[in-house]
Amino acid sequence: MKAKKGLVYVFEGNGKGKTSAALGVAVRMLLISKKVVWISWFKSLKWPVAESHLSEVFPTALKMYWAGEGFYIKKAKEKNLVAGAVARDTARPRDHRLAAINGLKIGRQTLKLKNPPDLLILDEIVKAVNEKLLSEKQVLDLIKTRGKTHLVLTGHDCPSGILKAADLVTKMEKIKHPYDSGQLALRGLDY
Repeated sequence: MKAKKGLVYVFEGNGKGKTSAALGVAVRMLLISKKVVWISWFKSLKWPVAESHLSEVFPTALKMYWAGEGFYIKKAKEKNLVAGAVARDTARPRDHRLAAINGLKIGRQTLKLKNPPDLLILDEIVKAVNEKLLSEKQVLDLIKTRGKTHLVLTGHDCPSGILKAADLVTKMEKIKHPYDSGQLALRGLDY
């Protein structure tokens, strides 16, 4: 059965696996010859994230955009571990906001294409809303324009309006994480 409108999946929560789940959906679509566009809000090509090479495997079916300026760290005492090192936020808040808006613009343009993709991944768009770089309304407006394109949104604490607009919501809950005992992120498992 074909959907008249694209489905909206949300992978949210404080546990690991949101981006990994989105990657699984993307690969599944690519393996059945569907077109996929991936927009990442916080990950940067400056980081050695393995998924950045996926478009080399699927050069005609997958487009990936790295729209972020890296982690957005509001408090100097916050620490985030990426690729085995402390991530430093070198961008100004204004730069983060402009990057988030640019990611949203790419999403809008993607959905307006004559032949839009079958799947649009919006990785960490929920975090962009949490950080007030985008508004919930902006994301809801994007969801409304999806047509037959399926959407996957990821992030930590999904606002209620977006949850209501979703067809599927999965919450990743952290029970235990190696980071809690000092283990840094591992290439392949975590990035």
